[in-house]
Amino acid sequence: MIRTPYTFLGVQGDPVKTRLSIVGIPFDSTNSFRGGSRFAPIHIRVASQSLETYSFRAGVSLDMNPPYDEGDIAVVHGNAELTLRNIASVSEELFRAGRTPLFMGGDHTITYGVIEGALRAGIKPCLLVFDAHLDFRKEYLGYKWSHACVIRRVSEIISTSDITVVGVRAVDKDELREAKIQGLTYLPITEINKTTSRDVSSRISNKLASCEKIYISVDMDSIDPSYAPGVATPEPEGLTPTFILNLLHTLIDKRIIGFDIVEVDPTVDPSDITSFLAARIMIEVAIYASIAKKLI
Repeated sequence: MIRTPYTFLGVQGDPVKTRLSIVGIPFDSTNSFRGGSRFAPIHIRVASQSLETYSFRAGVSLDMNPPYDEGDIAVVHGNAELTLRNIASVSEELFRAGRTPLFMGGDHTITYGVIEGALRAGIKPCLLVFDAHLDFRKEYLGYKWSHACVIRRVSEIISTSDITVVGVRAVDKDELREAKIQGLTYLPITEINKTTSRDVSSRISNKLASCEKIYISVDMDSIDPSYAPGVATPEPEGLTPTFILNLLHTLIDKRIIGFDIVEVDPTVDPSDITSFLAARIMIEVAIYASIAKKLI
């Protein structure tokens, strides 16, 4: 771990009083379009310092017991395998210590390392993903660790039936065919736009009903680029921030073991719009998780 000059919310929580950990993973070497998400953790931290910590959805504030900022995982730029090894080691340690880590990427490949760390710690989670893409390619341009392949890689260490992807609207036809063959559950934006958030929440809840533990990953490109322009691979016709926050408020319960937010690219983010939104989502998730685990 590497200490940074900034902490999430601008204050440092007491690791004895809270089991929530903030962890940065400044790695973007597997992005296929535009790099820069390595700078996301520091931008999200800085943005968080100007935001209020009260949640109207939850009716609770995070200021009395803020999460503990662990700093950033040491990454090896240009080497996904070594970076994933480090992520898995840190994640395993955090999970074994009974902590609930909230990760800030970095590109989406980091999710694989976290899930591997959970498995090493004896936790077998279901994975709920918000993403514009399926990320289910066997390889991309000959590279199996591309961020376009992360859900495929995760499906090789946990059951595909334990993975749900929400907000999909950008796929390759061969990738989609393979996802259907392997039984991947996904909710495309075309279906979501025909129904209500309550119905979507109910469908996801039913899918997660048999899960003992749940890990949630939010790729910021799942959100429409009018709200989140600063992402690595933007795709029009996405979800709204309100939709995602309402779903997270409904779905997060005591089974959550961790969370990540990925693909924020500050280098193409006017006025840090996307970093501020990512920070808001992190604050809300921290509150929902704290309530679910009775930390506040």
